[in-house]
Amino acid sequence: MDAGLLRKLARPHFVRAVIAVVLAIAGLVIASQGQLTNEGRGSNFDPATPTERLLAITGALALIVFGIAAVRMFSRGVRAATGEHLGESRSKPLGLVISVIGYVIVLMSALAVLGVDISGLLVGGALTGVIVGIAAQQTLGNFFAGLVLLLVRPFSVGEQIVLRSGPLGGEYEGLVTDVSLFYVTLMTERGPVALPNAGVLASAVGPGARQPDDEDEPELEDDPGPIQGGTP
Repeated sequence: MDAGLLRKLARPHFVRAVIAVVLAIAGLVIASQGQLTNEGRGSNFDPATPTERLLAITGALALIVFGIAAVRMFSRGVRAATGEHLGESRSKPLGLVISVIGYVIVLMSALAVLGVDISGLLVGGALTGVIVGIAAQQTLGNFFAGLVLLLVRPFSVGEQIVLRSGPLGGEYEGLVTDVSLFYVTLMTERGPVALPNAGVLASAVGPGARQPDDEDEPELEDDPGPIQGGTP
């Protein structure tokens, strides 16, 4: 499948995502014109009116609905655009990462526009992220390195390559049989080897030494021997 066809398949999803983003922004503007709580008004001000509450709730609902739709359309567009390039098994995790990040942004925006204090959530999320990041440092490093390898493609499946890296313990030469989000699999002379993506990304990659096929070797002609002259 060529790049033009992939762009044609992904374009409707991106167009719908842009429309949904515009509607979500409109909901954000509507919600900002209202107020759900009385915080910040002071004791000398009247409480929030029903109209203000209605604007805040309606705008927040529009923000959530169209924000979720925008995230889903954008994720589908990315999967459609990268499905042939990365493969279905790799484009799905990429779409999942985009969806999770987008849903978190939409949720935080809706809570903020409703006047809900999200500072505690942000602090708790930051601490949780730091703890998870430290605990899964190698896993996350291999994951993001796998995304870079799949997008940049310094080599492809079926290519004979040589990897030279100190962290990987020297030199590896073989046929690339798989490039996943965590490992690169090489078929070497001693068998298959799974190399972590973080080490592969930091390696020097070069073409492998390919043995010429038997049919490519030049054929030697038989020596006809000396030509005897003279007449019989």
